[in-house]
Amino acid sequence: MSKSDRPRSSRRRLYLLAIPLVIAALLGGLLGVGVASMINMPRVEALSDFTPGQITQLFDRTGKVFATYAREKRVLLREGEVPELLQQAILAAEDRNFFQHGGIDAEGVLRAIKKNLSRDRKSPIGGSTITMQLARQLYLTPKKTWRRKIEEALLSVELEKNFSKQQILTLYCNLNFLGHGNYGFEAAAQSYFNKSVSELSLPEAAMLAGIPQRPSAYSAYRRPDLVIERRDYVLRRMQEEGFITLEEYETATAEPLLVVPQRQAELLGPYFAEEVRRYLESTYGSQGLLERGLQVHTTLDPTIQKASEDALRQGLLSLDHAKGWRGAPYRVEDENLEEFELPSWSNLELETGRWVEGLVVESSRKRVVVRVAEHPFEINPADIEWTKKKNPNQILDVGDVAWFEPQASQEDGEIDRLRLEQEPKLEGAVVVLESATGAIRALIGGWDFSRSSFNRATQARRQVGSAFKAFVYGAALETGLTPADTLFDAPAVFPGADLQLTYSPRNNSRRYYGITTLRRGLEHSMNVTATKLGDLVGLDRVVDFARRCGISSPLAPYPSLPLGAAELIPVELTAAYAAIANQGVFVEPFVIDRITGPDGGLVEEHQPQAYKAMEPEIAFVLGHMLEGVVDRGTAISARGFDVDLAGKTGTTDRYLDAWFVGFSPKWTLLAWVGHDHNDPIGRRMTGAAAALPIWRSIVESGLQEGWIAAGGRFSPPPSVVHLPVEYFTGLLPGPGAQSVVREAFVAGTEPTRLYDPERGKVMQLPWYQQRPFYLAKAGERMPDSVADWTLIQEIWAED
Repeated sequence: MSKSDRPRSSRRRLYLLAIPLVIAALLGGLLGVGVASMINMPRVEALSDFTPGQITQLFDRTGKVFATYAREKRVLLREGEVPELLQQAILAAEDRNFFQHGGIDAEGVLRAIKKNLSRDRKSPIGGSTITMQLARQLYLTPKKTWRRKIEEALLSVELEKNFSKQQILTLYCNLNFLGHGNYGFEAAAQSYFNKSVSELSLPEAAMLAGIPQRPSAYSAYRRPDLVIERRDYVLRRMQEEGFITLEEYETATAEPLLVVPQRQAELLGPYFAEEVRRYLESTYGSQGLLERGLQVHTTLDPTIQKASEDALRQGLLSLDHAKGWRGAPYRVEDENLEEFELPSWSNLELETGRWVEGLVVESSRKRVVVRVAEHPFEINPADIEWTKKKNPNQILDVGDVAWFEPQASQEDGEIDRLRLEQEPKLEGAVVVLESATGAIRALIGGWDFSRSSFNRATQARRQVGSAFKAFVYGAALETGLTPADTLFDAPAVFPGADLQLTYSPRNNSRRYYGITTLRRGLEHSMNVTATKLGDLVGLDRVVDFARRCGISSPLAPYPSLPLGAAELIPVELTAAYAAIANQGVFVEPFVIDRITGPDGGLVEEHQPQAYKAMEPEIAFVLGHMLEGVVDRGTAISARGFDVDLAGKTGTTDRYLDAWFVGFSPKWTLLAWVGHDHNDPIGRRMTGAAAALPIWRSIVESGLQEGWIAAGGRFSPPPSVVHLPVEYFTGLLPGPGAQSVVREAFVAGTEPTRLYDPERGKVMQLPWYQQRPFYLAKAGERMPDSVADWTLIQEIWAED
């Protein structure tokens, strides 16, 4: 024996002599600590009722998850769902004798003792079985002490007595932390590989099995080299244990680390998800939301939601572009811009449709260069066309940081240029409701959820302008008036809130039309006609009609009410119009179909809430009048689709709010545009100019994608009759009638008088010359005296 071998031989003999002594000491210590620990030993049999916190998942109507909420991102596996491949990888990495020992692996303990003695450690290492690791996670602290190891051993024996090996292994797979917020192997498999554990390949299973030892270190995104090293160790152990062949081992170790890129995904329907989250938290508490694992099946339709989001985004951008470039959001003052890194560039992937921040690194009359991460792009005049500037250097200086949208080449699809963008100051909201069921299929509450989580579709109260007029005309139809009846559209004065004659509305165009039918008054949104009609039928009746349609916001019975002075929530206005579309039946809107537990048991199910708001013939005739708004009126730009459409524009004073709400035979849609702080949208930004293009775009997408059925027509109830009438007078066509429309009437209210040419000549006169030929209705306010006109002029002067 060489001299160099003697110390090694002596150490070996010392270990052999020390082992019995150590075991005896351990047994003594185990007995002493065990007696002390048994007093406060937790009851492991209670574990049968233990359920770790799970992810609450929100599913769209196709069954796809679009949002999750959890304190710990976890998806539970049930007993028997741990696939054999993953099971083998875990055993090879952590506990090869798992199915042979009773909680404590004697062989592993001896190996650990040897390591502890050779390293002269004060705290123990190694020797923990899967059962012991589970005991530690459930009941003990991670601090490494001899006392904890003894308690760990005692608890593991108790666990083995009360639960099967598969139950223990399943709990282990569900509880372990595997980095990047993932708890449990199923959540980790979905996060890292976008697949379930049942679909994992050999190298993927080995990678996951190796992470629990040091999840903070084994990050596939920060230290892929360490992860591959650990994965290959697990694969080697699997080959040594006979779980895989040498050929399988060599093939698996040659595989690259193919994990799903870690970047913030663009979520679909964040405002919709937030509406559901608020309900869940208020109903089940924050603990129920974050730990109960609720499976929430919602009404969200991803196709309709995406079409609505695209339409609102493009609509707000178009309105913002029309105002021009406001300047770069901020600047970078740094001498070395070629190497400067913006925080938003971390894990950045360039793709069309996804805005990126760009840093201007060169700006001259000859060229402007913008850098995005390591990618330089030259900005051309076409990329800034919407700013109305000819040269990019007129608006972009070195150091400016601005938003850009990557553009792909038509030839090879590669990103080859950037288009300048800017974030609109405007906000918007969209609601798409299935009229007959009340299911909200799309809901958007603003430009960007990350900018503001305030949901303008469900939380904002805004004046609705002329969109309220539908309820005025609906109340008038219930009194027996018809679309062919006439009022005199001219300046008039009404009692204000003080019951004095202090209110005199004006038409937006400042034009007046004289004798006009109710249809024409609604189609062209005549303010005086609507105010007169509300005054004639009674504002209390108007309020009652609106209430039956589902409007619950405060409605003061003032003369300005018919013009939309009331502040309503967009979703309630949508539901109220849906009552008209749904043959007079109001259905409470909802976003959740049903909620189940993680085991599939029913927790809650939606129960429809519906009632009759008006007679079906009233609903149809009112809807038929609203069709005219699209066919001939303020929403004529939405005409021309192969489907029946009806609706109403809404514009408030100073152009603070722009609305369009309308319906097809199946859907009711609303679009709103405005500022949070009541700044004007812009000059002449009416509902038709600002909101209707968004609404129209959604309808166009719906027809292209098929969720709005082409050829859809409104079906009249039996109590409705259709007759041709002369458009301007509302009379039955007679000699000389030139403009004839097909009108709907509740049976028994049809006109009987024929049109005559003399009446047509009167209609062509200015409104003030028509006055002698008009017989005012009882109670209709008319400016027939000098005093009336003087008062009107005084009121207008104060405005």
